[in-house]
Amino acid sequence: MNQEIRFFIRNLIKSRRLFWAVLLGLFPVVITLVLLAARPLLEDRDIEVFRLYPQISFFLYLHFLLPMTAVFTGSAVIGEEVEDQTLPYLLIRPIPKWRFAASKILANLVVLGCILILSLFLCYTVLHLPYGLSGWLDESGQLARSMGVLLLGLAAYLPLFSFLGSLFKKAVLGGLLFTFGWENLIAYLPGNAKLLTVVHYLHSLYPTFFRSNSGGILDMLPIKITMTKDIVAIFVLLMISAAGFFLTALVLTVREYRLERE
Repeated sequence: MNQEIRFFIRNLIKSRRLFWAVLLGLFPVVITLVLLAARPLLEDRDIEVFRLYPQISFFLYLHFLLPMTAVFTGSAVIGEEVEDQTLPYLLIRPIPKWRFAASKILANLVVLGCILILSLFLCYTVLHLPYGLSGWLDESGQLARSMGVLLLGLAAYLPLFSFLGSLFKKAVLGGLLFTFGWENLIAYLPGNAKLLTVVHYLHSLYPTFFRSNSGGILDMLPIKITMTKDIVAIFVLLMISAAGFFLTALVLTVREYRLERE
């Protein structure tokens, strides 16, 4: 499988989608540079720029960059091959169809994971530049946890949207409605409906900015929302990832893809 993964990584590096993914990854970094330039104004208001990292990582990464890259890239894992009419040629190669699906999803996971982690690292470093190495190290645990949550989220979202892309031609629209509609609405409601969202389990694992009893977002809500235990959240996210892999491979196995005549 390593050979197939390397093949798809090379193809992804040459694609236009990588350019847009990198551009999206630079967006939060540019914002942090602007905040750094505005440091004197912020400090006049008793705001230290490094204390803005939790908010930036939560809103710009967990709720914007992660779902955006996952939707557009995940839905194209199979959907792009169908649209370009290259999938029938790829599927006749002497490798199992599940292996093809797994290799391409893993290739996208590796490349996008590197972009997300590097972008988050740069964002964190820029915000902590004025405080030296000791300031950088003081909050490094929060950085490591944020990175881990983003990677788990990417591992859950990519196979899920890959499955949608193997079924529907307009999977991007459905993915955007799911992440920015259903997920953002249901995750903040009481009851068990939030258990049907991916982002609930990411919230449960996120650093203290989101959690209650720490000045987090949950303390600001008029209703009480309970989080899932860390080990359970990790298990559920891994199960979602495995289900996405399995369903994508299943669709490739049972569905017949034909070349469309113009």
